[in-house]
Amino acid sequence: MPWSTAGRCKHHHMTGCILAIDLGTGGPKVALVDHTGHTHVWRSAPVGTTFLPEGGAEQDPREMWTAIVHATHEVLDAVAHAPSIVAIAVTSQYMSTVPVAADGTPTGPCILWMDTRGAAHNLTLLTDESFMLFLERHGLIPLPSGNDNIAHAHVLQQFHPQAYADAAALVEPMDYVTARLTGRVTATQSTMFGQLVCDNRTWGTTDYDPDLVAATKLEPAKLPQLIGMNDIVGELTTAVATELGIPAGLPVIAGTIDSITSAVGSGALGPDAGSVIIGTTSVLVSHVGAMGGDLTTGVLTVPSPLEGKYYVMAENGLGGRALEWAQKLYGYPDIATALDDAQAVSADGVQFLPWLLGTIAPSPNDDVRGAYIGMSLQHDRRHALRATLEGVAQNLGWLLPAVESFVGAPFPFVRFGGGGAQSALWAQLLADCLDRPVHRLAEPRATNARGAAFLAFHALGLLDIATVPSLLHIDAVHDPDPTNRDAMARCIARLATLHPALATS
Repeated sequence: MPWSTAGRCKHHHMTGCILAIDLGTGGPKVALVDHTGHTHVWRSAPVGTTFLPEGGAEQDPREMWTAIVHATHEVLDAVAHAPSIVAIAVTSQYMSTVPVAADGTPTGPCILWMDTRGAAHNLTLLTDESFMLFLERHGLIPLPSGNDNIAHAHVLQQFHPQAYADAAALVEPMDYVTARLTGRVTATQSTMFGQLVCDNRTWGTTDYDPDLVAATKLEPAKLPQLIGMNDIVGELTTAVATELGIPAGLPVIAGTIDSITSAVGSGALGPDAGSVIIGTTSVLVSHVGAMGGDLTTGVLTVPSPLEGKYYVMAENGLGGRALEWAQKLYGYPDIATALDDAQAVSADGVQFLPWLLGTIAPSPNDDVRGAYIGMSLQHDRRHALRATLEGVAQNLGWLLPAVESFVGAPFPFVRFGGGGAQSALWAQLLADCLDRPVHRLAEPRATNARGAAFLAFHALGLLDIATVPSLLHIDAVHDPDPTNRDAMARCIARLATLHPALATS
């Protein structure tokens, strides 16, 4: 197969593609995306999660890499003719920690974002003085839940001491992948957000803040080199190029948090635009022009590769994973069959509270758990599945006012991407719960890969990022149904009222 690259950046042309690697919790998607945002082909491969006692959750970085190689080969095998690959872009789930050697190979397991074994350690870091330091300079504190990279470094020390000792650096999954591709271990101000070691008041910093580093008690020698958020990490090594089946020397762009690429890939580039992304989790995404945050609602900012801008982080909790859980719980063979049943009925008074792993925005509480309410003898699994979809949408309806208040204006409409946007039913439920038109994106499962590709073209000087919204294709526009407005508003109010009552401690 005649794969080629145009060489260095000055020779790149607009007919080329980005090889975009989107490493989610369930495994990677690999896609070929051109400068218009069209995904020529994409393929995925699974990665398993090992759940351990006392809140442990780990993945094998070697399995991540094998899955990326497998999916890349499937992409290449699926196209007879394609434009040249001009660069590689990587995006991934975040607040997960991979210990790596100096050449980027892993020395131990990835401690996943849902791992809580370091919760007690994080509490020891919080004093009146450190609390204010973290808030003023970074925007986030060490999470009492243990779901951050500070806690995960401690978990590695406690449970995998040899892996920790052998590590040259502790990095996020996207930075692990760029290190494997190039042999160079780096990170950015954005990808290091979960380590709380950068002064985020200054956009684009490439220095660690020594006061923050000391407050986290992270080992300075295990912090990766910081580069710019739009920098090229390095070139694809010959050995890895052979393994992947693509040319050596391709530029590899600095990695990106998947929620940021989802915002870019759905056109949420400024405070006047918002998008909902339902993948494993549900998020409401946007961008603003300055650092900010509200710990009471859990709406925060993260430095973004968009020049001078900050991504608005409003993590709502589980989305697609809640649907998968319900599908298996109620004995459906697959998601498609479950969605067919959900389409056939109303929820008929059944309501799902989707807090299976606690809640983040708009009311952070690690101890809250989910429930079905309003069930009676005439209900069956169809009503529960319908209520599951509605519950995720209602939870986002609860979040929307906090995000719109944070960015300073209501969104005239929201775009909908991620795997959940394959469902027209879910899109309509979102429209009814948000009381906003919902523009359901075409190729929604490629939203992150598309965003990573747009950022890569932008970093290479081949795309004006402001043109992204005009490049997006919409499968359908779902307008709110006025006859459902009052009922959904009552459900959202009930959900908010029940939230504190469902805390386990």
